Amino acid sequence: MKTKTAFAFFRPGLWTVAFLMLTPGIAPAAEISGVKLPDQVTLQGKMLKLNGTGLRQATILKINVYAAGLYLENVSKDGEAIANSDQAKSIQMVFLRDVSAKQMADAFQEGFEKNCVAGCAELKPDIGKLQGLVKDMKKGDTMTFHFTSSGVELMIRGQKAGSVGDKAFSHQFIRCWIGKNPPNAELKEGFLGGKK
Repeated sequence: MKTKTAFAFFRPGLWTVAFLMLTPGIAPAAEISGVKLPDQVTLQGKMLKLNGTGLRQATILKINVYAAGLYLENVSKDGEAIANSDQAKSIQMVFLRDVSAKQMADAFQEGFEKNCVAGCAELKPDIGKLQGLVKDMKKGDTMTFHFTSSGVELMIRGQKAGSVGDKAFSHQFIRCWIGKNPPNAELKEGFLGGKK
């Protein structure tokens, strides 16, 4: 099992993670369920630090869906402060099982509806646009969300899939993971755990 996980990083689309892991001086900061995440990432010329890591688990059986890290300019344990902040933010996910585009799209819609706190009706069309960008994900694939003042950028397997919305959507969509009703409590707790 460990061998499979190690080789998974060298699949096409995961070269960025592999490069960060193998570059001298950039040591992985965390390992979660066999997935190594870098200590920091660069977004729009800014260095974002790993704030925390977590596992997305599904059903009462707690099946691991993906391992992920939340990256921030300034580390924080306050989900609301993070969501409302204009700082650049990123969530990097590595899938631990196959997930269909429909399952992802449904999860994002549910997460948005359960966690949006302002301008939700006006922002709803942006969820539809985001749903149109997602793809079927295979075990070992990566998906990354960049949250900026100009909206949400989606990266799939290291390639830009598209950008959606504006600053308001960026502030609301990140609440899918760190809002009052996250997909599972452990994921939010891990994201907000801070880096010791």
